Amino acid sequence: STWDLVRQALEMGETGEALALIDEGLAENRIVHHNLVSAIGSYLDYIFSSIPEEDIEKVLRQRYYPIARDTISSQTSVEETLRIFVRYQRANLSKVTVVEEPDRYVVTYSPCGSGALLMRTMPALRLKKAYPWSWNRSGVPYYCLHCCIGWEIIPTELRGYPLYVHSAPERPDDPCIQLHYKKPESIPEEYFIRIGKTKTIK
Repeated sequence: STWDLVRQALEMGETGEALALIDEGLAENRIVHHNLVSAIGSYLDYIFSSIPEEDIEKVLRQRYYPIARDTISSQTSVEETLRIFVRYQRANLSKVTVVEEPDRYVVTYSPCGSGALLMRTMPALRLKKAYPWSWNRSGVPYYCLHCCIGWEIIPTELRGYPLYVHSAPERPDDPCIQLHYKKPESIPEEYFIRIGKTKTIK
């Protein structure tokens, strides 16, 4: 693999060759990544256009319930959850920034490497109506819905609050923003209301 060649070059002290191979490997990964994201978009289009829009939630719940449950059970701290999602988005070819505020961490992906890519290449794959599982917004891209269901709604049902609060982009060039609150009681009530839940942790 390209990465084995990088390691070999570094072990031989050929730094210039290793740097060239890293650039080549990143370009190769970008092609594979974009092809896989496009394939996911095609699958979502085929599946979600063949069922009533209201049933999309059921499909995504089946997929993300065990993932959310396992993420919650393995979480040791807010910072560990933050690292998990940041690592994923770095691998997702996102440009990531993290800013610590007194009560939360603000994580920005400019842009998200998957949802924003599909917004650019498949702009028609969006909800027609607003639902609690789309942050009570219409026009949310199909792909972005799993962030609401998997990381906000299901965790709130299981433990009373989200893994993080999400601000999904409305346009392809908008950043994707995650708010990781240090204490659940600091999460504003509005973020529970928009997903059809009641804040129980005060």
